[in-house]
Amino acid sequence: MRVALISFFMIFSLQIEAKELKTITLKEFKSGKNYAFNDQIGKKKMVINFWASWCTSCIEELPLLHALQEKSDQSKVVFLAINSGEKGNKIKKFLKRYDFKYLILEDPSKSVADMFGVDNLPQTIILDEKGEVIYRGNRPPVKLP
Repeated sequence: MRVALISFFMIFSLQIEAKELKTITLKEFKSGKNYAFNDQIGKKKMVINFWASWCTSCIEELPLLHALQEKSDQSKVVFLAINSGEKGNKIKKFLKRYDFKYLILEDPSKSVADMFGVDNLPQTIILDEKGEVIYRGNRPPVKLP
C-alpha cells in the first residue's frame, strides 16, 4: 500500500510539472533574451540541469554533462543549464572559470527550481518531447533515456 501511494504521488507530481512547463519563460544569460520552454514541447527532448556557482558537486559533474551532450543528436535534444538563485555577476565569474556548454538560463528567484521540486543541487531533469519527466537525478545519466 505504501509503495502504491508513493508511486501515485510521484506520477501525479510529474504530470503537474509537464503541465506547468508550458508557462515557463526564463532569461538567457548571454543574450538577455527570453527563452520559452513551450517552444520546445512537441519538438525536442530537454535536458535541464539546475546548478549554482557555489555548488562543488555542480562543478564536478560538468564533464558528465558535456559527455552526455556530445553523445546526443543535437537536432533532437536541447541542453539547458538553469542557474538557481544567483544573479549575473556570480554566473559571469563562474563561466569565466568553467566551460559550461549548455544554454545558460537565469532563475534568480528559484521559482522554476521550485516548480520542478528541486531542493538540492545539482539536479538533472530530462523531459521527453511531450514535456513529461523521463529522468530525474543528482547526476546526469550516461546516455539519454
